[in-house]
Amino acid sequence: MHLPAFAVEILSWGLLGIGLLSLIEKLIPIIPSYVLFVFLGMAAVAGPGELAAVIAVSTLGSVIGGLAWFTLGRALGEQRAESAVQRYGRYVLLSPGLFERMKRSYQRNAVVVTLVGHAIPVVRFYLPLPAGVLSIRWMDFVLASAAGCLVWNAALLSIGYAVRHSGLPPVQVGIWVVLGLLALEGGGVALLRWYHARRRRGMASA
Repeated sequence: MHLPAFAVEILSWGLLGIGLLSLIEKLIPIIPSYVLFVFLGMAAVAGPGELAAVIAVSTLGSVIGGLAWFTLGRALGEQRAESAVQRYGRYVLLSPGLFERMKRSYQRNAVVVTLVGHAIPVVRFYLPLPAGVLSIRWMDFVLASAAGCLVWNAALLSIGYAVRHSGLPPVQVGIWVVLGLLALEGGGVALLRWYHARRRRGMASA
């Protein structure tokens, strides 16, 4: 994988550049996170001590980027945000249906959705927007977002660092990670549906 020229230039700034790239990744879907962070783990980390610093800086950048979307959601309000998604969402992979599902999820448990949602491609990018629209408590959002970004970034950076001498392209490793996550999520959803269906049958026969 070859990063865009601007990203290569920013990366040359060291930890500051890594934090800035993490922020940009959260603001504009130019480079998928599962590719960017695997690449950074493979190319920008020299040792375990540096890995910890990169994880911390990238998490800070991701949280700040998420806060920008969160603030935008609060500024727009529900009606204007829905109108913007209807008009422009198709250009950035944010369909009105996805936006509505994220809103409903937030209304059930905002902290859990923010925490877990960071492991779901596309969803993790836009989660802060409906959180801001629904005026989720700022501190709850920040803490849950920081935890979710930390787990996600650390996992991808560590995977990249672990396979840095393998010769594997970051895109391929990133796709494997996403497929593995989707398989786990699909299995978890299927297990929950089976459990609830079995519970309903048990209650019906009681």
